[in-house]
Amino acid sequence: MIIFDDMEHLLSRSIVEACTAAGLECVNAARNGGVQTALEQLQEPGALVISPPSFCEATALKATLSGSDTSRELAQTIEAEACYFLETCRHATQAMMRHGGGQVLSLGIDDVASKIVGLPQSPIVNQMRSSCIKSLAKEYGRLKISYNSVLCHPPKESVDPKIWRSQRDALKVYTMRFTPCAVQEYAEFCRQLLTSNAPLNGGQICLGKGVMETAA
Repeated sequence: MIIFDDMEHLLSRSIVEACTAAGLECVNAARNGGVQTALEQLQEPGALVISPPSFCEATALKATLSGSDTSRELAQTIEAEACYFLETCRHATQAMMRHGGGQVLSLGIDDVASKIVGLPQSPIVNQMRSSCIKSLAKEYGRLKISYNSVLCHPPKESVDPKIWRSQRDALKVYTMRFTPCAVQEYAEFCRQLLTSNAPLNGGQICLGKGVMETAA
């Protein structure tokens, strides 16, 4: 069983489609009482997929710098994102310990590539998740629980094709130019990661055809 904390994001939905096509059972925790309730349904080692952050830090930061009193709101929102992620991982870890292991996969969208094409960016939350994943893997990897994160360029379907071309061609740094990938390519990779016993724990996997300019 593969549990998704929600299936609202394009990438999450595509992974569900790829997993379902492969005959895997997928559960939308958002419609089944939440992650903790969904994890209680596990009868054997399973997996939890945490969707990309939906909050745009860049928009809030611009408002803060322009004089709007939103700095406290920004900090509170980021703290809430961190608490949600840690709480979700805690529930997953406790459930998977009872069933002999499992996988936790955190999804993220590269913030530099997102900025180029005008999509929401979450650099702080992405970095927080990556750091947490590494720490959890060190602590609980011995219990056959793997924690990994996937950081993707924005899928090709998330932006109008004309914007992709114009923004990419306008980049002055040639090495930052990249070719957008179809979301199905990312989804198939994640499906394989979730269904294999890959020798990987605590890793951040960067997906995309081009240079990834991240702080992680």
